[in-house]
Amino acid sequence: MRRAKGVSLNSSPSEGGGYRWGWKAKQRFHPHPAPSPLEGEGDIVIICSGVIYRTIRRINAPVTKFGENTGLIMNSILRIIDANFNRAREGMRVIEDALRFYYNGDASSIRNIKELRHSLSIIVDKHFGLTGLKRVRDTIHDKGKWLDTRSREDIKQIIERNFMRVSEALRVMEEYSRAIKPEASSSFHNLRFKLYRIEKDVLLYINKKEIHLPFLSVLLEVGRKTPFKYIKMVVDSMPDVLILRSMAIDDGYFLKVTRKTRKIIPHNVKYLISGRPDICLICNADGVFLDKKDIPCEEAKKILQERIILTDNIKIVNIPVRKIDITRAFLKELFTEGIDGIILMTGKDIPKDIKTIIKIIKKEVDSYGRRRKEKTAGKE
Repeated sequence: MRRAKGVSLNSSPSEGGGYRWGWKAKQRFHPHPAPSPLEGEGDIVIICSGVIYRTIRRINAPVTKFGENTGLIMNSILRIIDANFNRAREGMRVIEDALRFYYNGDASSIRNIKELRHSLSIIVDKHFGLTGLKRVRDTIHDKGKWLDTRSREDIKQIIERNFMRVSEALRVMEEYSRAIKPEASSSFHNLRFKLYRIEKDVLLYINKKEIHLPFLSVLLEVGRKTPFKYIKMVVDSMPDVLILRSMAIDDGYFLKVTRKTRKIIPHNVKYLISGRPDICLICNADGVFLDKKDIPCEEAKKILQERIILTDNIKIVNIPVRKIDITRAFLKELFTEGIDGIILMTGKDIPKDIKTIIKIIKKEVDSYGRRRKEKTAGKE
């Protein structure tokens, strides 16, 4: 008779009775005439006082206790389902709100993620019951609730990471549901692949390189004496586009400024370099602004490929900041011309009230954009 390596056939009991081990000789050690249905050929069987205590699968098979409380197993799996249901549902809500309120995303993407979230709730309720999951929830004794790996993230990173969390949660539910509700597993599988398609569309949308019309841009002329705090002040004012132009400074210094600026640009502000495709690529800007004295647009495309190239082929109004007249009459006249964009040109000296000027005009540009969009929709 063979036995498990390092295991005695007659070991001392820890609590009365005697333990006996058998391997491929069950009839010799089993007190009952036929093996338990929990056993299989090649099992190691633990016997305590003539009663099967545990059957251990020999080759990569699950361990099963005879007479074990299956309710405990069920509750543990339901807790896993509950935790990952909450994780997936909350993650999808984070994505939906970012698309809706931060990116002003298209209705199709918002609707798709919302329908997926509702579908998940319906599937979980159908197979497990929402009330039943809440009943087995045990947040008090959850040893993982204090684990926190959060760091500061921008909105784009928040969306990307929540897509990862949702897909992981769906996969966990897909795998563990096989143990208690196999028919639910395929539903989670299908939801996961729907999520992959939505994720592709959303990430392409938030990463696309284009400027929405009408826009407000600020062109900053950077010299040796330009304080970086002024650049940050303009960025914090959230224009649609920020353009940096070198003013009689060496390329090394200008590159240093553009790289430093890149680090503070939010994802809903497009960052362009005036007339320098090479600097644009090195500092990872979103594109370039080209006027008549710069290289031809077609040549710039060969270098920049999919990046933004803003030129004067659209209706743009250039306004020196120091000559601007922030009055309703001026703004009303400005937006009756059907313009596509405004470029505020700061010059060498940036006024201290630049933040206020940008916010006032940005508000008017957004309002004009909504009116133009409604007018276009009415014609259709």
